[in-house]
Amino acid sequence: MIGHTMTQGTDGQGLQRKAEARLAALKDEKLVTRIAVLSTSLGQGKTTERLMIGMSVETHKTSPDFDQNKCGQAKSRIMQALGDIDCDVFIEMDR
Repeated sequence: MIGHTMTQGTDGQGLQRKAEARLAALKDEKLVTRIAVLSTSLGQGKTTERLMIGMSVETHKTSPDFDQNKCGQAKSRIMQALGDIDCDVFIEMDR
């Protein structure tokens, strides 16, 4: 699946600002640790943009006390906060 296709001259900063505004409360809770936009040139003046979100849960996924349900709930909260952001979203777990 290709992310949202944009014409040349559209900046990824608008997507970044929108994501940061929607995720501000989750950043304050330290659930969201990183927000970045990955822009890929498709040629002919078009790019695709993907939103990369870093999230933190209390333990690492290889820890014996890792709670998969808690991780799933955190991802759901992030996607719900983003709403219809109109691009692919990748969520990575930070240590």
